[in-house]
Amino acid sequence: MKLPILPSSIVLVVVAVCIGLADWQWRRAHQKQQRLDDIQIMQDKGVLDWQNINLLPSGLNKTGLQLTMKGKLQPGQYWLLDNRTLNGQHGYDLLAVFTPEGSEQGLLVNFGWITQGGGRDFLPSIQLPSETFSISVQLKQGDLAGFYLDGAEYTGSGWPKLVQFIDLSQKAEQTGIELVNYMAYAVNSNNFAQPHYEPVVMPPEKHFAYALQWLLIALSAIAVFLFAMRSQSKNKKIISEVK
Repeated sequence: MKLPILPSSIVLVVVAVCIGLADWQWRRAHQKQQRLDDIQIMQDKGVLDWQNINLLPSGLNKTGLQLTMKGKLQPGQYWLLDNRTLNGQHGYDLLAVFTPEGSEQGLLVNFGWITQGGGRDFLPSIQLPSETFSISVQLKQGDLAGFYLDGAEYTGSGWPKLVQFIDLSQKAEQTGIELVNYMAYAVNSNNFAQPHYEPVVMPPEKHFAYALQWLLIALSAIAVFLFAMRSQSKNKKIISEVK
């Protein structure tokens, strides 16, 4: 049976694209699983304190480590990370520099989500605690900025500052406090924001499901094409017999 060039080419492209997407989702699933495994290894170390963290090798990626510490915030100095949604509501993530007791370095902490409130023209006013308090956090190190557009680094003058991405060097310059090369996400509730950090937003199982879905679409395209060709061949045979 001679296959028609145009339909065959279209099916070939569809199958190739679907297999490519299936392979990409499969690799993403393995990457997510590896990340979760790495985080679990770190969490198995237990809840550390600031002194324990500073004793770890400087080259160790601290993503996933959990710690509890006491310290202070700089009153009135905080950033609002834009375009954060929680349960379908628009808002910001509240970022502030936490200085642990006995430390000359600060730690940038994402305390969680706050509502947008009165709109983008009026930034929420947050009363940060001025006294020493304790927090429990999970660390993240590596690519903190993620995707952003050119010009998004502009934050304006005064406090609070609206930001589109996380830049530790920028935060250190704006506060005059030396920051460690990783940040933290609050895991316990507080009075001024709602913690919601998830180290992996889409679990590996969902990527595996998407990979299977794309593979099934590729197989379906092949099956439909072969069925159509077979039906066409039978129709031509019947017509030729009638003639």
